[in-house]
Amino acid sequence: MMIKWHGRRQHERRCRAYRLLVVGFILGAGLLAACADPAGEARDLEAEGDLNGATSLYREALQGDPDNVEMLAALAADLMLLGRYDEALLFQERVVALDPNDVQTRVELAYNYLNHQDRAADAVRVFGQAAALDPTAQHLTFLAQAQIVSGDIGGAEQTLRHALEVDPQYAYSYMVLDSLLVSQGRTAEAAELKDLALLQGVQLESVP
Repeated sequence: MMIKWHGRRQHERRCRAYRLLVVGFILGAGLLAACADPAGEARDLEAEGDLNGATSLYREALQGDPDNVEMLAALAADLMLLGRYDEALLFQERVVALDPNDVQTRVELAYNYLNHQDRAADAVRVFGQAAALDPTAQHLTFLAQAQIVSGDIGGAEQTLRHALEVDPQYAYSYMVLDSLLVSQGRTAEAAELKDLALLQGVQLESVP
């Protein structure tokens, strides 16, 4: 979706009008700061679907506040959506370095490592951090998938079985474990897993 330039022009006219009403230095400085809010404008552009415009404004805002974790994370997420994975990587790594508790950016960074950077070992490390911070069956299954790609089949199976203990009704854990067992020729165990899933009301489907 294209930028709504008409809305931007209205915003600029309001800013010019406010400047004309300045009667003192302090008041004028406050009004100018309100008018110059690239991060706020970036969020508006995101809502309109203009991610390219939003990334430009986030970069502008970060020049004055380079360690703003919220803006760094938003910029990284937009770049991922745009398919600009190498650029996103730099900002994702920055967020993870600055914020020891950001689970979502760790998940996105790990998938970037796994799917777009050919860095499965780093994906395991960062998915492991996300799972330690928020040990849901989903995050554990993400970790197991990275372990499979990295060649740690035993570790992946252990992680998946732990995921089933955490949430016996999370279907994707069963699906990934079923695929793992079948790939090793352990069809009897896979059949037992399907029976266990059915007891939990989970109908297994094939994993792509």
